[in-house]
Order: sequence, then structure tokens, then C-alpha cells
Amino acid sequence: MGTVEAAALPVDRALERRWRDAEAAFFATSISDPDMYQSALTLVRGLAEGLRDVTSEAGLEAAHAERGPEWAERRLAEIDLPEGDWLDLESAREAAFNLRLTELRSEIAARATADRLAAARAAGEPWLVDVDGNVGFGGQRTYRRVEIHTRLGVALYGYSAREWGRGETFWFEVIKVDRVSGSRIRGAAPLYEPRARRDRAALAHTFAAARRRYARVA
Repeated sequence: MGTVEAAALPVDRALERRWRDAEAAFFATSISDPDMYQSALTLVRGLAEGLRDVTSEAGLEAAHAERGPEWAERRLAEIDLPEGDWLDLESAREAAFNLRLTELRSEIAARATADRLAAARAAGEPWLVDVDGNVGFGGQRTYRRVEIHTRLGVALYGYSAREWGRGETFWFEVIKVDRVSGSRIRGAAPLYEPRARRDRAALAHTFAAARRRYARVA
């Protein structure tokens, strides 16, 4: 039986759970105050910027041991935030590691999407359901569904967002994607501007209508 390369090893589950719990607790302290919540997001993203050089889960676990509170203090000095002592920097550091872990897994998923898109195209399938389920960041769980046309360079993108005082709102848009990778084309205007739908059932109805429309032009 072959050995697994160290760089390919996943983050320890207990440590991953610790990062995830710290993220949830950190954002829970600010979610009722929009300005504080935005500052919390800025801090976590700013700390995560300092982890861009880490390209594997094993490397991220090692970096967690090496880049402790002093590292976070140095990063904090480079982040544009309002003055105040309300920030729990250690929880923000843990949340930043969870964010970078999510990004690393997204990068792996992007490569898998390209492979799945090629396979679906070869099999004559018109659509690939790339994502369908809940995702989380910033103390929130939101819904996301992405369907990619295997030949047109078009993706149907549905998602939800939670807003203070309004609950969960569902949105739908059509975007341009690379025909080979399925990745969104940066800077390209949406083919269909984001519009709200009242609930997930209405979002599903919109997806069905869009599939029928693009079936006529494929």
C-alpha cells in the first residue's frame, strides 16, 4: 500500500473544528452591528492575506503552529481598521486559518470542476451541476447552486444572503465562464443581472426556465 505525500494530508479534524468554532464565535459577537461585523470581516480577511503563501492543508497546519499571536499582531498593524479594543485577535487568527482552509479546498474543487466539465461534455450532457448546498463564512450559512453549460460558456448562479431585519433572500444571475475550466470570467458583465427570488422554490423555478431558454440556443 503506497504512502500519502505529507503535503497532501488534510488538516487534523480536531484542529479544523477548533478553527470553525472560533470563526463562529468571533462573528457571533458582531453580527448584530453592521459596522462591527464589517470590521470583523476586514480583520479576518486581512489576516488570511498573510497565509496566501501556504498551498496545502499540511502546510497550513504547520503555519498555525509557527504563526501565533505575535504574527497576528504584526499583521494587524497592516490592516486598515477603526481603533478599538473590542477585537478578539486570537479568535480572528483562528478564523483566518479556517478561511484559508476553505480557499485551499475551493482551489482543489476548481480543478475537479474542470475535469467533471470535460467528462460531462464528452458524455453529451448539456449541464453540469457543480454546486448545490449550503456554504458558510462569517458566521452565516447560506445556500448556493451553480449549473454550468458544457458548451456555451454560461453558468446559472443561485445563492442566498442574510440581511439584518430581512432574513434570507434568494438571488439568481447568469454569468460568463471559461468553457474549459468553468471558472467565472473576471470582469465580464453578467448575462442576466442578479435579481431576487422570494424563496428556494422560486429560485428552482427560475433555474428550470433558464435551462429551457439556453437549450434553444445551444
